[in-house]
Amino acid sequence: MLRFKPHYEMKPWGSRRFESCFSRELPEGSVGESWELFELEGRGSVVESGKREGEALGELWRSGLLGGSAEGPFPFLLKWLDTSEQMSVQVHPDAEFCENTQCGPPKTEAWLVAEVEPKSKLLIGNYPGLDPQTLVQAVERGTLEKWMYETVPRPGDMYLVEAGTLHSVGAGFLLLEVQQPSDVTFRLYDWGRKDEKGEERELMVEQATACVHYDRFDLPRPRKKEVEGPSFRMQLLGMGARVEPNQLRVFAAHKGAVRLLAEGSEYELGYGDILVAEVSDGPISVASGSCAFISEPTSA
Repeated sequence: MLRFKPHYEMKPWGSRRFESCFSRELPEGSVGESWELFELEGRGSVVESGKREGEALGELWRSGLLGGSAEGPFPFLLKWLDTSEQMSVQVHPDAEFCENTQCGPPKTEAWLVAEVEPKSKLLIGNYPGLDPQTLVQAVERGTLEKWMYETVPRPGDMYLVEAGTLHSVGAGFLLLEVQQPSDVTFRLYDWGRKDEKGEERELMVEQATACVHYDRFDLPRPRKKEVEGPSFRMQLLGMGARVEPNQLRVFAAHKGAVRLLAEGSEYELGYGDILVAEVSDGPISVASGSCAFISEPTSA
């Protein structure tokens, strides 16, 4: 079983929660994201310690040592999000938009709510009647939130956020996010937030309005057991669950401590820990606690 070194991203809406909740040493500043597993162009996760210390996630994946299809880039990006303030309203492009504009890879993502403060809400999707012109006007007038569905989730809820969907995470969340391996985000509205220099972050209104799916009116509904996207599948495993080798197997302790049993070995995950199994670990069972299990989609 392998642990990978996290990569921290500074965000104006972040805090220091990974320090207190996960007992981690953080760089100075407001940390909003902890990238646990990723392979993007020119950079990626490396094993933190043990016999494979320093080895790259992508190379291990393509070698077949992690199971699964073992083809191309590592299939998803897995991260923790910590929001002390409302995140920007943003949208990610779909495959068609990316192909037409060459802006980069598409991004559908999913969230697992680990912690949420009372009355904290997610904004996902838009009401009927929104179009590009109305969207621009709503951004200019500061009324965009009125056009978006809101939901107040509970810990353990999962949400699929398809590419082309307007969304924003409120303050007071600790989320596990799995997404297609892409870092393309079009920021549409940032609540008038300014940095320490008094400057607002860049908005990408033109790109965002062009890639929103305006006719997607589904209410945001939580998934309780499993959520699946184009390159990932995330499900919750309880005590006694067993997963076989050959598939890609990633375990995340999203509620607290977890104990896993492999052939002749036992592994402890503290809250927030992520472990990636090797094929050689054999079948793995959840001996205590519950965890998130992330793999490739069922069609892979």
